[in-house]
Order: sequence, then structure tokens, then C-alpha cells
Amino acid sequence: MRPVEERDTDALVALFADPALGRFHRRDLTSPDQVRQLAAIWRGLEGPAGTGVHVIERDEKVVGVAHLSVSTELPGDVLECGWYLAREHWGTGLATEVATTLLTTGFTIAPAVFALVHEDNVRARRFGERLGFVDVGGGLHYGGQHRVLVALPVKPSGVHHVELWVADLATAEKTFGWLFTELGWHEYQRWERGVSWRQGDNYVVVEDSPARAGDRHERLAPGINHLALHAGSRADVDRVTAAARDHGWQLMFADRHPHAGGPDHYAAYLENADGFEVELVARP
Repeated sequence: MRPVEERDTDALVALFADPALGRFHRRDLTSPDQVRQLAAIWRGLEGPAGTGVHVIERDEKVVGVAHLSVSTELPGDVLECGWYLAREHWGTGLATEVATTLLTTGFTIAPAVFALVHEDNVRARRFGERLGFVDVGGGLHYGGQHRVLVALPVKPSGVHHVELWVADLATAEKTFGWLFTELGWHEYQRWERGVSWRQGDNYVVVEDSPARAGDRHERLAPGINHLALHAGSRADVDRVTAAARDHGWQLMFADRHPHAGGPDHYAAYLENADGFEVELVARP
């Protein structure tokens, strides 16, 4: 990420030629003239060190835009953040990296960082929730109805990561890799005998360690019984559960599904061929 420069104008015009990027913007960003005007405004913004509008580059190509700036829409000297990413980078984890960078910088300047998300932009609102933003209301901003999301700095807490040892990495990756990706996680690390997937500050390692003593996980023995993962809405749980059968997972406790964890708990319990159990939990 680096500040927008005049040489980026043509790349920004090409980026926003995709109508999916600007569909919630008050300007018609598929218009080259509109993007050129906006790019000039971005270059002229002033604010505290670290703020402003930045292009996001990957492999020397502009693939997005991100901003962290003093808000012109919200009262007080509060910081507002936002980002646009080329569609081919949706779901890759790049947006999480960008947003985390914006928040980390913002918290060194202000006690909170806000984001304004259009009422109809459900995808962005859910993404904000996963990042820890809290919806504190709505109103007319930027010429349309927007939700006001706020993020506050938090002290490190909770689980850092979980490591699972498996007998066959390739087989385990087919089940866990599909499931984590389906739930919005992204591949984080990879080495000869292991791979990990990350969501926010947490990640899970799957490794065929040379120090492994057995050939099969036994969830009923002392140790980890299962992983419980947030899976979104009840409809999301149902969708992933139905698809999981084609990716090496079997539904457990079918006679009590989806309330095997209790009448007020909506979840799916799945087991793969290696004996590992995961619980997909719907938000209340």
C-alpha cells in the first residue's frame, strides 16, 4: 500500500471499469472522467501521518484502493476507513490484510476507527462483523443510506492458534482445506509437512509431523475432541453442511441435527474419514 500518485490514474480507471466495484458509490465509477476527478481529490487530501488514500499493489499491479482519513461524514475528528479490491482478489484474504493494516495504523492516531457501509452492501457488512466492527446505527451519508460500523482496539486475548497432527497431509487438506475456504478462511502458511488457514487473528495448523506417534486421531481419547467454528447464519450452516458430503465430511448426530447441542444452539457436527470432528455454529 502506498499513497495514490498521478501515475496511477490510468490503472484506477481500469480498476473501476468493473461495475461491481463502484455499485454502491454515489459517482458512476465506470466513467473514466469521474475516476480521474476522484483520483485528483484523493491526491489532495491532507491529514495526520499515515492517513490518506492508498493504492494496493500486488505483483506491481494496482489491484485496489484503501483509505484512512479524518471523516467528513461523522461528527468530531474521527477516522474513517474503507477499501475497494479487484474482484479476482475477493475471498483471498487480501481484504483482511488491508483492513488490519488500516486499523493498526488508525489505532495509533485515534481511539476508534469507523467504516460507513451502504445498507445494501450485505457482503461488506458481514466482512466488517468478522473483523470485529460493531454496527452502531445508520443514517444518510455519501448520498445514500449507510450503516455506521466502529472498531475499537482490543488487547490480545483468546486462542492464538490450534495445531492438528494428521497421518496423511494430502487427505486431510482435501477436507480441512475445503471447509476453511468455504467458511471464509485463507491459506496462511505452507511447508513440506504442513499447512495452515487463518481467519482474523486465529489460525489452525494441519501437520504430518515426523514426531507423530500414531496413525489415527481418536476424538474420544484425552485431548482435543473437536473444533467449533463460526459459520455465519443458519442458512450458511445448512449450505455448507449440504456441500460437505461431497468433500469428505459426514454428518454426525443426524437424528438431532441441527440442535444436537441443545434446543437454542443451531449447529452441524461433521466428521471426516480421519476421525476429526468439527462443529459449524450459526450465530444467534
